[in-house]
Amino acid sequence: MKQLTVIFILCLGGIASGCATITTGTSQSITISTEKNVTGAKCELTDTKGGQWYVNNTPGTVSVHKGDGPMTVICRKDGYKPATLIVEESVAGATLGNILIGGGIGIFIDAMSGSAQRYPDQIIVWVEPEHWDSEQARMEWFKEKEAFEEKLAKQNEPIESAKSPIGN
Repeated sequence: MKQLTVIFILCLGGIASGCATITTGTSQSITISTEKNVTGAKCELTDTKGGQWYVNNTPGTVSVHKGDGPMTVICRKDGYKPATLIVEESVAGATLGNILIGGGIGIFIDAMSGSAQRYPDQIIVWVEPEHWDSEQARMEWFKEKEAFEEKLAKQNEPIESAKSPIGN
């Protein structure tokens, strides 16, 4: 706890540049899962600079390099169609320390190292069966997938600022 406090004070005090590089590093662990009760898929993750990582059996965790996104995730399993998902990066929270204190050099260091970015900690890939037991099972799968995607989209929506009641 003392080390974390010292790093936080150094970052806010502007003594250290590249706060996200110091506090979060340039790599990140990501858990890849396949939806519902599907396990045992093999997934390949590829970033835009050609970095590749593998999960040989879902659910599984892999450590990836940050800052070279977006990342393409392709999962395969016998009896299922290959599924592809593009995963975007977001800004890592520690980078905000640089912005708050005006640490232009720190932001540059974080951006160049990849530590300014972050992938989701967990990625869920929906793999579609090659054959369905019934039309009802097929429709239920698509309905569940759509509900999942809607929920995910709502979680990622930007928060709108509240409008003042005066003058509206």
